[in-house]
Amino acid sequence: MNGSSTEDNPAVTLHTHMCFNEANNFMIIRVADIWSYYKEWQKKGAEFLTEPKEHELETRCYMRDPDGYPIEVGQTR
Repeated sequence: MNGSSTEDNPAVTLHTHMCFNEANNFMIIRVADIWSYYKEWQKKGAEFLTEPKEHELETRCYMRDPDGYPIEVGQTR
């Protein structure tokens, strides 16, 4: 979809991204057990950019949706 609006929100114009190595926004999904989701989704063919990594307040990883958009998956402590 490039430069089209939606019927339910005609004031918003949607554009697809042009470069898969850049993002100006992304979806974040919070899960209860990141490693089990990571393994399950990986078996189903999900494309992960990173494996789950420990950070100060959470464990998180990144994947791409079928259109190439980045999704953060995280488990807070």
